[in-house]
Amino acid sequence: MGSSNKNSQKFIFLFAAIVVAIVARVWYAGLSATPAGSTDASAAQEGTNPPHIVLMPPAGSVASSSRTALASTDPAGSGNGASTTAKAAYYGEEDTAHSAFTRTARTAVPSFSSEALLVSDPVNAVDIAVAHTDTRWPTASLTKLMTATVAIDHLSMDTRITVTPQMFAVDPDEKTLVVNGTYTVGDLLHVMLMPSSNVAAEALADYYGHTQFMAAMNDRAAQWGMADTYFDDPSGLSAANESTAHDLASLASHVYSDYPAVLSYTDTPETKITELQSRTKVDVKSINTFAGDADFIGGKTGYIPQAGDNLLSLFRVNGKPVLIIVLGAADTAQRFGDTTMLLNWFTMNYH
Repeated sequence: MGSSNKNSQKFIFLFAAIVVAIVARVWYAGLSATPAGSTDASAAQEGTNPPHIVLMPPAGSVASSSRTALASTDPAGSGNGASTTAKAAYYGEEDTAHSAFTRTARTAVPSFSSEALLVSDPVNAVDIAVAHTDTRWPTASLTKLMTATVAIDHLSMDTRITVTPQMFAVDPDEKTLVVNGTYTVGDLLHVMLMPSSNVAAEALADYYGHTQFMAAMNDRAAQWGMADTYFDDPSGLSAANESTAHDLASLASHVYSDYPAVLSYTDTPETKITELQSRTKVDVKSINTFAGDADFIGGKTGYIPQAGDNLLSLFRVNGKPVLIIVLGAADTAQRFGDTTMLLNWFTMNYH
């Protein structure tokens, strides 16, 4: 009888030890699993279409303002300097009540090579596809969109400005304007926005008063909620000119609503300007591949080595504007290629 009790006790002890070991194993596995609310690495792979994910902004960036986000992503490859590594942008379940567009298909956002992108409804400030939209990035000549709005508000289009040698110092290789030539503000805007003349931007700012002009640009950025934007010069040559895709989307929205002349300049494939002292007519051609296209509303190219190639473009899809911004492309072909790819994806998935 005593031997039987001892055997029973051994069996109970062994069974309890097994149960404890199983419970401990399950508990430890739970600690090692992905925390609730985080995403599996496979959800960030190219070509997938995960559910709506809200991620923290990339390191070094500041959270965006009050735009309605339809998508979030944090693809590999951030930081200054263009990259050719393919990335993926994602979109989530949007609240279509806030957007002029309705999704009609669910094709995944194609992979892209630029460092940041944004596709949005600019009228309603609704983001449709995004990647690194809150990372500060050198704006390069996208700066000139803000320069144009300030010039339009503070200078008459018929005002005559003589382009001095000091103004040429920012770009001695200027091809369109001549030293000591005189041009109207309207013609300087054409030269600034079409072939992206840095000298024309400098001439507009210097004529008004460089310090006051830059203050007006930065004050306007603050008024428009562009909290992560700073303008150091009117042309974008300085890498200290920085913004984010979200802030640039705010700029584009205001330009679209309040400065249609700026978009008209940027949609013009070629025109003529006049050097007023000699009455010489000069041909001016846009460097924007989209200029003159039927569905192109307007936009701006930009490049400096620290930024790579930037491009902000507004298109008309089913009679409504859509904004596409790419930042940090490796070259000119890539910035236009990524933009075209995103526009094609948008027209296939939204109306």
